[in-house]
Amino acid sequence: MLKQKLTVEDAIKNSDLSEDLQKSHIEFCQFLKDNEFSVEPEDHTEADKSGWKIIYITECVGHLNYSKLHSEPGIWIDTSDFGSSGSTDDVLKETTWVHVRNCEHFSSNGKKCGCGKQPGFNKMIFGKEHKNLCFALLEFMNPDAETLDDIKKLMLLFIQSKSDIQRT
Repeated sequence: MLKQKLTVEDAIKNSDLSEDLQKSHIEFCQFLKDNEFSVEPEDHTEADKSGWKIIYITECVGHLNYSKLHSEPGIWIDTSDFGSSGSTDDVLKETTWVHVRNCEHFSSNGKKCGCGKQPGFNKMIFGKEHKNLCFALLEFMNPDAETLDDIKKLMLLFIQSKSDIQRT
């Protein structure tokens, strides 16, 4: 008997998210797919089969996790290719900056981000320099519908920046 392949939608439905948030997260995944992203399973362990990669063409740009083993669902964005900061509204810039993830792999507070990389690198995000960043630049833990809308805007800016690069 063949095992049925778990989908990201199944993982969301099996998560601890409320029914309304499940709907919002499923809509977010559909948004990704409608905009030429794919959502593919991470290399799972038997204990945790709820991690997903967000792929654009061949580039991994982020991750989703709906595992009950984590303290809460999360979305991590690995790119800062959102185009020039001049075309972005200040509210989205501020929201993005709040979710910048510092690398704490070797931090003095004992907390580890789990990246397995040497700590931190510096990166400009919407015209503001951030130091000691993790490879997952942005971290959105337990995002609500409004935050998912902001992440959608970031993904559209990412697509636009890739389109701009291809034209030059």
